[in-house]
Amino acid sequence: MTGLKTMLNPKVTAVVGVSTTNPFSPGNVIFRKLAFENGLPTYPINPKGGTVEGVAVHKSISAAPDGIELAVISVPARFVPSVLTECGEKNIGSVIVVSGGFSEVGDTGASLQSEIVAIANKYKISMVGPNCIGVFVPEVLDTFFLPSERVARPRKGNVAIISQSGGWLIERLEEFASRDVGIAAAISIGNSAQTNVTDFIEHFGKDERADVILAYVEGFGSGEGRDFVEACKKIAPKKPVVVLKGGESEAGHRATQSHTSSLAGDNAVSKAAFNQYGVIHALDEDEVMAYAKVFSFKSKYMMGSRIGTLSVSGGHGVIASDEASHYGLTMPPFSEDQQAAMREVMTPAYRGIASFRNPCDLTGSASDMDYEQVLEKMLGFDTIDAALLLLLPYAPGISLQIGARVANVAKRYKKTVVSYVPDLDKYEVIIRGFELNGIPVGDTIEEAVQMLNGIRMRSKYLQHIGKI
Repeated sequence: MTGLKTMLNPKVTAVVGVSTTNPFSPGNVIFRKLAFENGLPTYPINPKGGTVEGVAVHKSISAAPDGIELAVISVPARFVPSVLTECGEKNIGSVIVVSGGFSEVGDTGASLQSEIVAIANKYKISMVGPNCIGVFVPEVLDTFFLPSERVARPRKGNVAIISQSGGWLIERLEEFASRDVGIAAAISIGNSAQTNVTDFIEHFGKDERADVILAYVEGFGSGEGRDFVEACKKIAPKKPVVVLKGGESEAGHRATQSHTSSLAGDNAVSKAAFNQYGVIHALDEDEVMAYAKVFSFKSKYMMGSRIGTLSVSGGHGVIASDEASHYGLTMPPFSEDQQAAMREVMTPAYRGIASFRNPCDLTGSASDMDYEQVLEKMLGFDTIDAALLLLLPYAPGISLQIGARVANVAKRYKKTVVSYVPDLDKYEVIIRGFELNGIPVGDTIEEAVQMLNGIRMRSKYLQHIGKI
């Protein structure tokens, strides 16, 4: 839809439903953010007129100046059809309806929802919602009716997020902000009465600012499921599409119907379709974060499932082995010759106590140089497809520069490398050293393994279709 591009980067906006008496109403929160935080020319609309935050209130969309590119509607559901009609007659091409009271409340609301869809289609309006919290584009646009001080906003980045649940989306933004993972945009589609997740999948598939597309879906309307996977099939060769699907249990299915009135569909059919069409299927929110983060990097491909693992703790290697096995990833034992080659480059005093079978336990005596030199040898072996670094900075020989030093070794090889570093402020320099040099870091061992699993799933699909 051509209106989506304008919606995500409007030059002039309007908010219908501001209050002259309640500064904390959703319409007022949205108006303040658009007008003052985003710095967009924004017209407040209320039939009573007056002023809001010192700005003159127009009594209707019709009475507002021309040139509005996006209108945000926050009025009781029964008034939305007339407001939307005014938007159409005003040639406003993009509308976000945050109001609830439509298909999610039953037959009466469903009838009202059908009415506003007909109006939007008649005037060729791109409409998001109803029953949504809106759209957030870092440094450009924020129509969320939640005060900025209440909800974290991630920095500008390359992950586009589309969600049928506003609450789920807000939680992801909090997590992305805390993990310093940037986003290109966050879209709450609510009931997706007109524009739906597929429309945004297609939009971000063409948007160079988005390298990863993440979607939370609870179900599809009639015929929409096939459209969705067909859209993903076209985009998957160019950029990863990660999907978490709600409503997969019987209880979740019932909750989905009461939430957005979507049809949850058959879980087994969804999984099979996602696999066939190149969708990265996240099974839970931990996998969502792992996949979104790893694909936000320019990850190298993983041509098989074999992992070489370096650690300074034998126990962490055991945990990683268990996690890898769960995902069908393996840690094949290194040969005697390979072990000898790695042992040879270790600090002589510690060669006898280190283990190189795989996982390799370099022990707490290992230094930055040991990590560098052993990794250099290991990445040259053709018996592994990726490397997992379990870095515990407690070891006295490990410095704050190890992230950058090890990353420079990894740059010389085509194999993907992922690291685990405890997510503590005192190790921020190490984490940044890795990530600024292209190596994603998981804050748990499980997440680091999940990152490798995501890369392997995508690489396997691209191999299957002949793209690598």
